[in-house]
Amino acid sequence: MTIDEFILFRDVIIKNDDHKRVVNAFYGYLSSVSGNSRLLINEVGRIINIDISSLSLNKGCFNGIFDNTVPPYDAVDFYIRLSNDVCVFMYGNIPRTPLKKLKDNAYVVFMLANDTGGIIERSADRHIYIR
Repeated sequence: MTIDEFILFRDVIIKNDDHKRVVNAFYGYLSSVSGNSRLLINEVGRIINIDISSLSLNKGCFNGIFDNTVPPYDAVDFYIRLSNDVCVFMYGNIPRTPLKKLKDNAYVVFMLANDTGGIIERSADRHIYIR
């Protein structure tokens, strides 16, 4: 699927250039009809640096959060919830507010590069920067 086909198929609304960068980086991992690709699990595990290969994907949302989870910062650009309730919130920019304390099962990824192969910096509080 091309990104344009994916956007139409999944009803993704591109909010701004930051959101578009996140969609471009991850749409290929969610482009199957089911949206339950092992590729996404493997890639997210690599980014957050934990082995999640035994888990499955419960949610993968580019258009918001649809399970009553409150994101740590404003509107999230990409949200996933894994079968063990680990949540990963991805943003195309860094918030203008101070970084918040995350719940134990939460990770925040700031996607500042155009792909997931950039330099990955991890902080002790589970905030991750892809530059």
